[in-house]
Amino acid sequence: MTRFALLFALLLTAATAPTVGHAQDGSTSVIVLGIRSVEGDDTLAQNLTGALRNEASGVAGWQVAEAEVSLAQMSMLHGCDEPDAVCMAAISQDLGQQRVIYGTVRRTGAGEEYDFALTLYFFNAESGQIEDSLTDTIPRAQTDIDDLRPRAERYIVQITGQARFGSIRLTVNTPGAEVELDGEPAGTTDTAGVLVIEDVAEGQHEIGISAVDHESFQGTVRVVADEQSDLRANLILEEGPSLAWVPGAAVTAAGVAFLAVGLRSWGNIRDYNDQRDSLTEEDVQTLRLAVEDNRRDPNYSVWQHMLVALNSDRNVCDDGLGSIDPTHTLRQEAESVCDDQDKQKRLAIIMNTLGVASIATGATLLLLALTGGSDDGGVEEAADARRFQLVPSFGRQQAGLTAFLEF
Repeated sequence: MTRFALLFALLLTAATAPTVGHAQDGSTSVIVLGIRSVEGDDTLAQNLTGALRNEASGVAGWQVAEAEVSLAQMSMLHGCDEPDAVCMAAISQDLGQQRVIYGTVRRTGAGEEYDFALTLYFFNAESGQIEDSLTDTIPRAQTDIDDLRPRAERYIVQITGQARFGSIRLTVNTPGAEVELDGEPAGTTDTAGVLVIEDVAEGQHEIGISAVDHESFQGTVRVVADEQSDLRANLILEEGPSLAWVPGAAVTAAGVAFLAVGLRSWGNIRDYNDQRDSLTEEDVQTLRLAVEDNRRDPNYSVWQHMLVALNSDRNVCDDGLGSIDPTHTLRQEAESVCDDQDKQKRLAIIMNTLGVASIATGATLLLLALTGGSDDGGVEEAADARRFQLVPSFGRQQAGLTAFLEF
Protein backbone atom coordinates (compact mmCIF):
# COMPACT_ATOMS: atom_id res chain seq x y z
CA MET A 1 0.00 0.00 0.00
CA THR A 2 1.41 3.39 -0.95
CA ARG A 3 1.78 6.28 1.46
CA PHE A 4 -1.16 8.14 -0.04
CA ALA A 5 -3.36 5.08 0.04
CA LEU A 6 -2.53 4.53 3.74
CA LEU A 7 -3.21 8.17 4.53
CA PHE A 8 -6.51 8.00 2.66
CA ALA A 9 -7.52 4.91 4.62
CA LEU A 10 -6.69 6.52 7.94
CA LEU A 11 -8.54 9.72 7.16
CA LEU A 12 -11.49 7.75 5.88
CA THR A 13 -11.55 5.86 9.21
CA ALA A 14 -11.53 9.15 11.09
CA ALA A 15 -14.02 10.88 8.85
CA THR A 16 -16.98 9.77 10.94
CA ALA A 17 -15.56 11.59 13.99
CA PRO A 18 -16.82 15.17 14.04
CA THR A 19 -13.91 16.34 16.24
CA VAL A 20 -11.15 15.55 13.77
CA GLY A 21 -9.58 18.73 12.38
CA HIS A 22 -9.31 22.21 13.91
CA ALA A 23 -11.94 23.08 16.48
CA GLN A 24 -14.38 25.68 15.33
CA ASP A 25 -15.56 26.94 18.73
CA GLY A 26 -12.27 28.40 19.95
CA SER A 27 -11.25 25.29 21.89
CA THR A 28 -8.01 23.42 21.25
CA SER A 29 -8.17 20.30 19.09
CA VAL A 30 -6.32 17.36 20.61
CA ILE A 31 -5.75 13.81 19.44
CA VAL A 32 -4.44 10.91 21.52
CA LEU A 33 -2.56 8.54 19.27
CA GLY A 34 -2.71 4.87 20.18
CA ILE A 35 0.24 3.98 22.45
CA ARG A 36 2.89 1.93 20.68
CA SER A 37 4.15 -1.28 22.33
CA VAL A 38 7.65 -2.30 21.32
CA GLU A 39 7.19 -5.96 22.30
CA GLY A 40 3.61 -6.22 21.05
CA ASP A 41 1.75 -5.96 24.37
CA ASP A 42 -1.34 -4.70 22.59
CA THR A 43 -3.79 -5.16 25.46
CA LEU A 44 -1.81 -2.81 27.67
CA ALA A 45 -1.39 -0.33 24.80
CA GLN A 46 -5.13 -0.31 24.04
CA ASN A 47 -6.16 0.01 27.70
CA LEU A 48 -3.74 2.84 28.35
CA THR A 49 -4.79 4.67 25.18
CA GLY A 50 -8.45 4.42 26.15
CA ALA A 51 -7.74 5.70 29.68
CA LEU A 52 -5.75 8.66 28.31
CA ARG A 53 -8.47 9.61 25.80
CA ASN A 54 -11.08 9.47 28.53
CA GLU A 55 -9.08 11.72 30.87
CA ALA A 56 -8.15 14.16 28.10
CA SER A 57 -11.84 14.52 27.20
CA GLY A 58 -12.45 15.98 30.63
CA VAL A 59 -9.96 18.83 30.25
CA ALA A 60 -11.71 22.20 29.93
CA GLY A 61 -10.98 23.91 26.61
CA TRP A 62 -9.95 20.71 24.85
CA GLN A 63 -11.82 19.09 21.99
CA VAL A 64 -10.49 15.54 21.81
CA ALA A 65 -10.73 13.60 18.57
CA GLU A 66 -12.57 10.30 18.80
CA ALA A 67 -10.67 8.78 15.88
CA GLU A 68 -8.66 5.70 16.84
CA VAL A 69 -5.39 6.42 15.09
CA SER A 70 -2.20 4.89 16.49
CA LEU A 71 1.34 6.16 16.71
CA ALA A 72 2.58 3.02 14.98
CA GLN A 73 0.35 3.71 11.96
CA MET A 74 1.35 7.35 11.67
CA SER A 75 5.05 6.57 12.18
CA MET A 76 4.89 4.01 9.39
CA LEU A 77 3.11 6.49 7.20
CA HIS A 78 5.74 9.17 7.70
CA GLY A 79 8.72 6.82 8.01
CA CYS A 80 9.56 7.87 11.58
CA ASP A 81 11.45 5.25 13.57
CA GLU A 82 11.46 7.53 16.63
CA PRO A 83 8.95 10.36 16.17
CA ASP A 84 10.66 13.70 16.77
CA ALA A 85 9.30 17.23 16.56
CA VAL A 86 9.69 17.33 12.73
CA CYS A 87 7.85 14.05 12.30
CA MET A 88 5.08 15.05 14.71
CA ALA A 89 4.62 18.35 12.91
CA ALA A 90 3.86 16.42 9.73
CA ILE A 91 1.55 14.01 11.55
CA SER A 92 -0.40 16.78 13.28
CA GLN A 93 -0.75 18.60 9.96
CA ASP A 94 -2.08 15.51 8.22
CA LEU A 95 -4.58 14.94 11.05
CA GLY A 96 -5.46 18.61 11.40
CA GLN A 97 -4.80 18.68 15.18
CA GLN A 98 -3.28 21.44 17.33
CA ARG A 99 -2.03 19.11 20.06
CA VAL A 100 -0.90 15.47 19.92
CA ILE A 101 -0.46 13.07 22.84
CA TYR A 102 1.55 9.97 22.02
CA GLY A 103 3.94 7.51 23.64
CA THR A 104 5.68 4.15 23.77
CA VAL A 105 5.75 1.25 26.24
CA ARG A 106 8.44 -1.38 26.44
CA ARG A 107 9.28 -4.18 28.82
CA THR A 108 11.83 -3.52 31.54
CA GLY A 109 13.37 -7.00 31.28
CA ALA A 110 13.90 -9.83 28.81
CA GLY A 111 12.84 -12.69 31.09
CA GLU A 112 9.58 -13.67 32.72
CA GLU A 113 9.88 -11.04 35.45
CA TYR A 114 9.31 -7.61 33.96
CA ASP A 115 7.22 -4.46 34.20
CA PHE A 116 6.49 -1.81 31.59
CA ALA A 117 8.34 1.46 31.03
CA LEU A 118 6.21 4.25 29.59
CA THR A 119 7.43 7.37 27.83
CA LEU A 120 4.66 9.86 27.06
CA TYR A 121 4.93 13.07 24.98
CA PHE A 122 2.82 16.17 24.43
CA PHE A 123 3.35 17.91 21.07
CA ASN A 124 2.23 21.47 20.26
CA ALA A 125 1.66 21.79 16.51
CA GLU A 126 1.38 25.58 16.72
CA SER A 127 4.86 26.01 18.20
CA GLY A 128 6.30 22.93 16.53
CA GLN A 129 7.77 21.81 19.88
CA ILE A 130 7.41 18.85 22.21
CA GLU A 131 6.16 20.84 25.19
CA ASP A 132 6.29 18.13 27.84
CA SER A 133 7.24 14.53 28.42
CA LEU A 134 7.13 12.09 31.30
CA THR A 135 8.25 8.58 32.18
CA ASP A 136 6.67 6.03 34.47
CA THR A 137 6.96 2.36 35.35
CA ILE A 138 3.72 0.40 35.16
CA PRO A 139 3.68 -2.88 37.14
CA ARG A 140 2.79 -5.87 35.01
CA ALA A 141 -0.02 -6.69 37.44
CA GLN A 142 -1.67 -3.29 36.82
CA THR A 143 -2.41 -3.41 33.09
CA ASP A 144 -6.19 -3.56 33.44
CA ILE A 145 -7.95 -0.37 32.36
CA ASP A 146 -9.36 0.17 35.86
CA ASP A 147 -5.81 0.07 37.24
CA LEU A 148 -4.60 2.45 34.53
CA ARG A 149 -7.21 5.18 35.01
CA PRO A 150 -5.54 6.82 38.07
CA ARG A 151 -2.23 6.84 36.21
CA ALA A 152 -3.82 8.32 33.10
CA GLU A 153 -5.39 11.04 35.25
CA ARG A 154 -2.00 11.88 36.74
CA TYR A 155 -0.37 11.95 33.29
CA ILE A 156 -2.96 14.37 31.87
CA VAL A 157 -2.74 16.61 34.91
CA GLN A 158 1.03 16.84 34.51
CA ILE A 159 0.83 17.48 30.77
CA THR A 160 -1.77 20.21 31.10
CA GLY A 161 -0.10 21.79 34.12
CA GLN A 162 -3.39 21.76 36.00
CA ALA A 163 -3.03 21.78 39.78
CA ARG A 164 -5.01 19.21 41.69
CA PHE A 165 -5.65 19.45 45.41
CA GLY A 166 -6.07 17.14 48.35
CA SER A 167 -5.80 17.46 52.14
CA ILE A 168 -3.49 16.36 54.94
CA ARG A 169 -4.64 15.09 58.32
CA LEU A 170 -1.94 15.29 60.98
CA THR A 171 -2.18 13.43 64.27
CA VAL A 172 0.44 14.47 66.83
CA ASN A 173 0.87 13.21 70.40
CA THR A 174 1.15 16.82 71.61
CA PRO A 175 -1.77 19.28 71.57
CA GLY A 176 -0.89 22.83 70.54
CA ALA A 177 1.99 21.79 68.28
CA GLU A 178 2.93 24.28 65.56
CA VAL A 179 2.84 22.84 62.03
CA GLU A 180 4.64 24.10 58.93
CA LEU A 181 3.92 23.02 55.36
CA ASP A 182 6.81 23.51 52.95
CA GLY A 183 8.37 26.00 55.37
CA GLU A 184 5.21 28.09 55.84
CA PRO A 185 2.98 28.12 58.98
CA ALA A 186 -0.02 25.87 58.43
CA GLY A 187 -1.75 25.84 61.82
CA THR A 188 -1.76 24.38 65.33
CA THR A 189 -2.95 20.97 66.47
CA ASP A 190 -6.13 20.98 68.55
CA THR A 191 -6.62 19.53 72.03
CA ALA A 192 -6.67 16.04 70.53
CA GLY A 193 -3.42 16.72 68.66
CA VAL A 194 -5.12 16.81 65.25
CA LEU A 195 -4.80 19.30 62.42
CA VAL A 196 -6.39 19.04 58.96
CA ILE A 197 -4.80 21.13 56.19
CA GLU A 198 -7.13 21.65 53.24
CA ASP A 199 -6.45 22.56 49.59
CA VAL A 200 -2.92 21.20 49.39
CA ALA A 201 -1.51 20.82 45.88
CA GLU A 202 -0.99 17.28 44.70
CA GLY A 203 2.52 15.94 45.12
CA GLN A 204 5.26 15.64 47.72
CA HIS A 205 5.36 18.15 50.60
CA GLU A 206 7.63 18.86 53.55
CA ILE A 207 6.08 18.82 57.02
CA GLY A 208 7.64 20.43 60.10
CA ILE A 209 6.15 20.06 63.60
CA SER A 210 7.38 21.74 66.79
CA ALA A 211 6.17 22.11 70.36
CA VAL A 212 7.52 23.63 73.55
CA ASP A 213 9.88 21.30 75.45
CA HIS A 214 9.75 18.74 72.63
CA GLU A 215 12.12 17.76 69.87
CA SER A 216 10.96 18.98 66.46
CA PHE A 217 9.76 16.63 63.73
CA GLN A 218 10.62 16.82 60.03
CA GLY A 219 9.01 14.58 57.44
CA THR A 220 7.41 14.33 54.04
CA VAL A 221 3.92 13.43 52.89
CA ARG A 222 2.53 12.76 49.44
CA VAL A 223 -0.80 14.37 48.64
CA VAL A 224 -3.12 12.66 46.18
CA ALA A 225 -5.74 14.73 44.41
CA ASP A 226 -9.20 14.65 45.96
CA GLU A 227 -7.97 12.44 48.79
CA GLN A 228 -6.88 12.94 52.38
CA SER A 229 -3.37 11.89 53.32
CA ASP A 230 -2.79 10.83 56.93
CA LEU A 231 0.43 11.48 58.82
CA ARG A 232 1.15 10.55 62.44
CA ALA A 233 4.02 12.04 64.40
CA ASN A 234 5.29 11.46 67.94
CA LEU A 235 7.21 14.37 69.42
CA ILE A 236 9.82 13.31 71.95
CA LEU A 237 9.96 15.25 75.21
CA GLU A 238 13.28 17.04 75.57
CA GLU A 239 15.26 16.09 78.64
CA GLY A 240 16.31 19.14 80.59
CA PRO A 241 19.41 19.28 82.76
CA SER A 242 19.44 16.47 85.29
CA LEU A 243 18.55 17.61 88.80
CA ALA A 244 18.98 14.20 90.38
CA TRP A 245 22.01 15.46 92.29
CA VAL A 246 20.10 18.29 94.04
CA PRO A 247 18.52 16.26 96.89
CA GLY A 248 21.83 14.55 97.67
CA ALA A 249 23.69 17.84 97.64
CA ALA A 250 21.07 19.49 99.85
CA VAL A 251 21.14 16.69 102.42
CA THR A 252 24.95 16.70 102.40
CA ALA A 253 25.04 20.48 102.89
CA ALA A 254 22.63 20.18 105.79
CA GLY A 255 24.88 17.50 107.31
CA VAL A 256 27.90 19.77 107.06
CA ALA A 257 25.94 22.55 108.80
CA PHE A 258 24.83 20.18 111.58
CA LEU A 259 28.39 18.97 112.04
CA ALA A 260 29.72 22.54 112.19
CA VAL A 261 27.29 23.40 115.00
CA GLY A 262 28.21 20.21 116.84
CA LEU A 263 31.92 20.89 116.57
CA ARG A 264 31.36 24.42 117.77
CA SER A 265 29.63 23.06 120.85
CA TRP A 266 32.58 20.77 121.56
CA GLY A 267 34.76 23.83 121.18
CA ASN A 268 32.77 25.64 123.85
CA ILE A 269 33.32 22.72 126.22
CA ARG A 270 37.03 22.76 125.48
CA ASP A 271 37.06 26.43 126.41
CA TYR A 272 36.26 25.40 129.99
CA ASN A 273 39.26 23.06 130.01
CA ASP A 274 41.47 25.85 128.66
CA GLN A 275 40.36 28.08 131.53
CA ARG A 276 41.43 25.40 134.01
CA ASP A 277 44.80 24.77 132.38
CA SER A 278 45.64 28.47 132.25
CA LEU A 279 45.60 28.93 136.03
CA THR A 280 48.95 29.40 137.84
CA GLU A 281 49.67 28.94 141.53
CA GLU A 282 49.42 32.66 142.02
CA ASP A 283 46.02 32.68 140.27
CA VAL A 284 44.82 29.90 142.55
CA GLN A 285 45.83 31.85 145.68
CA THR A 286 44.08 34.98 144.43
CA LEU A 287 40.91 33.06 143.63
CA ARG A 288 40.92 31.25 146.97
CA LEU A 289 40.94 34.57 148.81
CA ALA A 290 38.06 35.83 146.65
CA VAL A 291 36.00 32.71 147.35
CA GLU A 292 36.65 32.92 151.11
CA ASP A 293 35.57 36.56 151.08
CA ASN A 294 32.34 35.58 149.26
CA ARG A 295 33.16 37.75 146.33
CA ARG A 296 34.06 37.35 142.69
CA ASP A 297 37.30 38.60 141.16
CA PRO A 298 36.39 40.20 137.80
CA ASN A 299 39.76 39.13 136.38
CA TYR A 300 38.70 35.44 136.45
CA SER A 301 35.76 33.49 135.06
CA VAL A 302 33.04 31.85 137.10
CA TRP A 303 34.42 28.46 136.03
CA GLN A 304 37.83 29.30 137.47
CA HIS A 305 36.23 30.45 140.72
CA MET A 306 34.34 27.12 140.89
CA LEU A 307 37.52 25.10 140.37
CA VAL A 308 39.10 26.77 143.39
CA ALA A 309 35.90 26.67 145.46
CA LEU A 310 35.50 22.92 144.95
CA ASN A 311 39.24 22.24 144.88
CA SER A 312 38.76 20.22 141.68
CA ASP A 313 40.90 19.68 138.62
CA ARG A 314 38.09 17.91 136.72
CA ASN A 315 34.62 18.93 135.57
CA VAL A 316 33.25 20.73 138.61
CA CYS A 317 29.69 20.29 137.37
CA ASP A 318 30.15 16.53 137.61
CA ASP A 319 31.36 16.89 141.18
CA GLY A 320 28.16 18.68 142.11
CA LEU A 321 27.53 22.11 143.51
CA GLY A 322 26.35 20.96 146.91
CA SER A 323 29.60 21.97 148.60
CA ILE A 324 29.09 25.60 147.58
CA ASP A 325 27.09 27.58 150.11
CA PRO A 326 23.69 28.44 148.60
CA THR A 327 24.13 31.98 149.83
CA HIS A 328 27.52 32.27 148.21
CA THR A 329 27.85 34.76 145.36
CA LEU A 330 29.17 31.99 143.09
CA ARG A 331 26.25 29.62 143.65
CA GLN A 332 23.76 31.15 141.19
CA GLU A 333 26.38 31.87 138.56
CA ALA A 334 27.81 28.37 138.96
CA GLU A 335 24.40 26.81 138.33
CA SER A 336 24.04 28.89 135.15
CA VAL A 337 27.49 27.80 133.93
CA CYS A 338 26.70 24.13 134.55
CA ASP A 339 23.39 24.46 132.72
CA ASP A 340 25.21 25.98 129.77
CA GLN A 341 27.81 23.21 129.75
CA ASP A 342 25.09 20.60 129.84
CA LYS A 343 23.33 22.24 126.91
CA GLN A 344 26.58 22.37 124.96
CA LYS A 345 27.14 18.66 125.52
CA ARG A 346 23.64 17.74 124.41
CA LEU A 347 23.82 20.04 121.41
CA ALA A 348 27.20 18.61 120.39
CA ILE A 349 25.89 15.03 120.52
CA ILE A 350 22.71 15.86 118.59
CA MET A 351 24.35 18.00 115.91
CA ASN A 352 27.27 15.64 115.38
CA THR A 353 24.91 12.69 115.06
CA LEU A 354 22.69 14.59 112.61
CA GLY A 355 25.75 15.73 110.68
CA VAL A 356 27.23 12.27 110.25
CA ALA A 357 23.86 10.72 109.33
CA SER A 358 23.02 13.50 106.85
CA ILE A 359 26.41 13.41 105.16
CA ALA A 360 26.20 9.64 104.79
CA THR A 361 22.66 9.87 103.40
CA GLY A 362 23.56 12.73 101.05
CA ALA A 363 26.61 10.89 99.76
CA THR A 364 24.42 7.87 98.99
CA LEU A 365 21.91 10.00 97.09
CA LEU A 366 24.69 11.73 95.16
CA LEU A 367 26.15 8.37 94.22
CA LEU A 368 22.77 7.20 92.94
CA ALA A 369 22.33 10.38 90.93
CA LEU A 370 25.80 10.23 89.39
CA THR A 371 25.58 6.56 88.47
CA GLY A 372 22.06 7.06 87.11
CA GLY A 373 23.26 9.65 84.55
CA SER A 374 20.67 11.47 82.43
CA ASP A 375 18.63 8.46 81.38
CA ASP A 376 15.14 7.61 82.56
CA GLY A 377 16.53 5.64 85.49
CA GLY A 378 18.30 8.75 86.71
CA VAL A 379 15.08 10.72 86.51
CA GLU A 380 13.26 8.11 88.54
CA GLU A 381 16.04 8.06 91.14
CA ALA A 382 15.85 11.83 91.37
CA ALA A 383 12.13 11.57 91.98
CA ASP A 384 12.77 9.03 94.74
CA ALA A 385 15.40 11.33 96.20
CA ARG A 386 12.92 14.17 96.33
CA ARG A 387 10.67 11.96 98.44
CA PHE A 388 13.38 11.48 101.08
CA GLN A 389 13.03 13.45 104.32
CA LEU A 390 15.35 13.64 107.32
CA VAL A 391 13.67 15.25 110.35
CA PRO A 392 15.67 16.02 113.51
CA SER A 393 14.08 16.57 116.91
CA PHE A 394 15.68 17.45 120.20
CA GLY A 395 14.96 19.01 123.54
CA ARG A 396 16.47 19.42 126.96
CA GLN A 397 16.05 15.78 127.92
CA GLN A 398 16.17 13.86 124.61
CA ALA A 399 17.02 14.09 120.91
CA GLY A 400 16.19 12.07 117.82
CA LEU A 401 16.57 11.72 114.06
CA THR A 402 13.66 10.45 111.94
CA ALA A 403 14.11 9.46 108.28
CA PHE A 404 11.20 9.13 105.83
CA LEU A 405 11.82 7.39 102.50
CA GLU A 406 8.86 6.80 100.18
CA PHE A 407 9.24 3.95 97.65
